[in-house]
Parts: sequence; structure tokens; C-alpha cells
Amino acid sequence: MCLLCGQMFGEIHWSERQFDPVQVSYGSGETSRRQERYARIRLLRKVLAQYGLEIGDDGSATSYVVGNRKGDQRLAAAMGELWRVAEQLAGKPLDQLDESLLERLRNIESSG
Repeated sequence: MCLLCGQMFGEIHWSERQFDPVQVSYGSGETSRRQERYARIRLLRKVLAQYGLEIGDDGSATSYVVGNRKGDQRLAAAMGELWRVAEQLAGKPLDQLDESLLERLRNIESSG
């Protein structure tokens, strides 16, 4: 458990595991894991903006912080939990394959 925040350390979610979890827990490959995580967060910001949501990292690279424009924030421990939390904050189901979202993402990519 983290003495500063009281958060339990868990196993690294499969979506973020590219290395042996034992080695990552000792720091080996941690830089690569964090770089990939931050790249994933940049993409998720574009997706969640469609629904009026924001996403960030908790600072320890173990949880995502999801927030809405009303100032509500919640932690999501992994990608699987992230969508449930985002839907709760948005107050509606989120469709990551929504055609208007995909078109918006295509336009962002082509313009920048």
C-alpha cells in the first residue's frame, strides 16, 4: 500500500503489460511502460472530449483520473474500469465506435 495516498498496489492490467510483471515491479521496463501509458492517455483525451470528459494520470501511473466539466473526478484502476467510470460521469453509455467520434478523430489526425 502507498503510504502517501493509501492506494493498494495491484497487478498491472493486461492492457499495460508488455513486460514480465515481476520485472516491472522491480523497475525494469518502467520507463517504457509509462511512456506507452502517457501516449494512451493522449489518445483517450481525444476520445473522451467527445463526451465532455477529461482524463489524466494519478501521478503514480497506476490509475487514471477521469473528470467531467462539473468538477467531479473518479479513479479508474485500469482500462476496463475506465469505460464504466466514464459512462457514470457522462451519465450515458459511451460508444467508442460512434461514427461522429471516429470522423472527429480522423479530422484531428489529418490536420495535425
